[in-house]
Formats: sequence, structure tokens, C-alpha cells
Amino acid sequence: MYLQDQKPDEIQDEYDNVRPEKTIQPFDNIYIKVSSIDEKTANIFADQGRGGSESNINLLSYTVNQSGYIDFPFVGEIYVKDMTLQEAQQTIETEVSEYLTNISITVKFVNNTVAVLGEVTRPGEYSFYRDQITIFQAISFAGGFKDFGNKTSVILVREAKNKLNYYYLDLTDKDIVSSEYYYIIPNDAIIVKPINQKYRNLRMTNLPLFLSSITTIVTVMTLYFTIIQSN
Repeated sequence: MYLQDQKPDEIQDEYDNVRPEKTIQPFDNIYIKVSSIDEKTANIFADQGRGGSESNINLLSYTVNQSGYIDFPFVGEIYVKDMTLQEAQQTIETEVSEYLTNISITVKFVNNTVAVLGEVTRPGEYSFYRDQITIFQAISFAGGFKDFGNKTSVILVREAKNKLNYYYLDLTDKDIVSSEYYYIIPNDAIIVKPINQKYRNLRMTNLPLFLSSITTIVTVMTLYFTIIQSN
């Protein structure tokens, strides 16, 4: 079971919730839309409003270079590394306002993915269009746990400031919803380990084959020595 109940005197059904906010990192792709009440300005950036589905905005995104800059029309390079989307929106709006008036900036992450591996039904990399999803939503993309998936020790791999960190999460514990790792951010990886029972079952599955092989060898050796003795 997920989110198992505690002892009767410890049951808690309300938890404080912590939502981590992803900051912009090198090689991230961000979508930037410029809106304006000025017709000329609006026409300059008109292509940004066309085909505005979540999947199509990938074609209109800006890639953050290794130094943390994006190259934006009319302005040039703008530094956005380690900024939240709101901070980047304010920074870009300030920079663009020096060249264009009466504008509004919208900034979103694109190419958001999470990798779900191990004892799940459909391991793989999955795209999502929200800034954040929960770990349960991420696992549901992969069809949920298989029979031998270990819910008590799920590994979350997260990159932050050029370092990879490993976190071990217990999805049977109701306290998980108040954890800072309850929400998945883009480029996280989730690894579901098998429980020990799987290894025992594999050994039991291979045992008949092993015994059969031993029996065959013994039979062959017995026939061999029987033939030698008869000669």
C-alpha cells in the first residue's frame, strides 16, 4: 500500500506542503513570449503566438548556454542562470523594455521530462508540461509499480548546481507528502528497486534447471563408467 496509516494514536491527515522551485540551469530550454498593446511591437513577435499548443512552443524556445545566458532578439545575451521563472521574467522584461515599450513577458520551461526506471510497468522517459508534478504522478506515467517494486526505498536522482544527489523515499509513509522531494522537477530520475523476494523467486525459478543439469551430468557419468567397466 501507498501512504499507509500510522498507529491509531498517531494518525494525521493534514500535512504542510513544500514545493521546490526549479531554477534555470545551463542547457535548459525556456519559452519566452512577448506581448504588447503596441501593434508594431506585437507584429514583431507575432510568430510566438501562433500554434500555441504546449507541444509547439518547443520550436520557439531559447536554450540557456553553458555560461547561463540566452541570446534574445534586439537585446543580445541575458543572464538567467539560477533564476526562478518569475525572476527570469522580471529580468528579461527589464532588459527588453529598454528597446520596446508597453510589453509583458511570459516565461515557461519546455522539454520537461522525468525518467522512471526499474520495477515499473513501462520504464522510460516521460514528458510533462507543468512546472512540477508529484512523485505519484510520475510513477503513474510508467504504469505504476510491478509486483516486486519496493515502495519503501525509491531512489530520486536530482541535479542541482552541477551536482547529482540521491534521495531515498518511502512511499508507504504518509509523511512523504510534506517532503521537499514529493514534487518532481524537470530532469529528475526515479529508480524503483526490487524487493528481496524477487531475488529469492529468481533463485527458486533457476533451481529446477540447476538440479536438472546436475541429474543429466550424473546420468552421463554413470553411463560412461558403466560402459568402461563392461569393456
